[in-house]
Amino acid sequence: MSDSARFAGKVAVVSGGSRGLGAAIVRALAGEGADVAFSYRKEAKAAREVVTSVEHLGRRALAVPSNTADAAETESFVQQARAKLGRIDIVVANAGISGPEGWEALTPDAWKSVLDTNLVGAYELFRAARPLLAHSEASVVFLASTGGMIAFPEYLPYSVSKAGVIAMTRSLALAMAPKVRVNAVAPGWIRTDMNAVEYASEPAREEIRQRIPRGRWGEPDDIAAAVVFLASDLARFVTGETLVVDGGGRHRWTAGSF
Repeated sequence: MSDSARFAGKVAVVSGGSRGLGAAIVRALAGEGADVAFSYRKEAKAAREVVTSVEHLGRRALAVPSNTADAAETESFVQQARAKLGRIDIVVANAGISGPEGWEALTPDAWKSVLDTNLVGAYELFRAARPLLAHSEASVVFLASTGGMIAFPEYLPYSVSKAGVIAMTRSLALAMAPKVRVNAVAPGWIRTDMNAVEYASEPAREEIRQRIPRGRWGEPDDIAAAVVFLASDLARFVTGETLVVDGGGRHRWTAGSF
């Protein structure tokens, strides 16, 4: 890592960083010179592997078990990151769950679980880190989804939560201007555990692939690259935006098409 790395001397915090998109984001930020603290729920072995990969890049890493839906645990995670790594310059709210399928039998608990993790939890990470961001040219990146832009009745709480993330991004960008930039990345169909059922089914996997103009499913590194861009000085005049990373797929989806 040279002094020319985009995030040399900076510290990032990432929620849900032990696997999938989160692990790719942690590694990408470290690859650009950042020290990284990340939270995880239960995947201690996977978290240790991510820490090792960051340290192999010559950067410091901190893995903290934390439930994103719990505001007190999120506050503790951020404070531990500051105590260990000294500052916070980049916040990436990645942790999320898909929730139950179907909409007719949704329970209040199902709504609460998804919204608390995907929307309220993302805000709580921002809220906890905000006092540490005021004195630097900081960047916040939320993970939204194309599911928050197009109709997915079978994943109603998830779609609503991600639409909320997009609205929150715009509002917080105004609230935190001019110093702190706030943006979001909206992935489409990415090959992660969240989409494992669809990917494991050859008919479903191929139907989805055919709806993506780029001709393939997305990979976690595709999303990590977008996060790096938005968090970096390359996006220095970008705030309040949601960057869609779906290979053009959303243009071919219609309500209830899958």
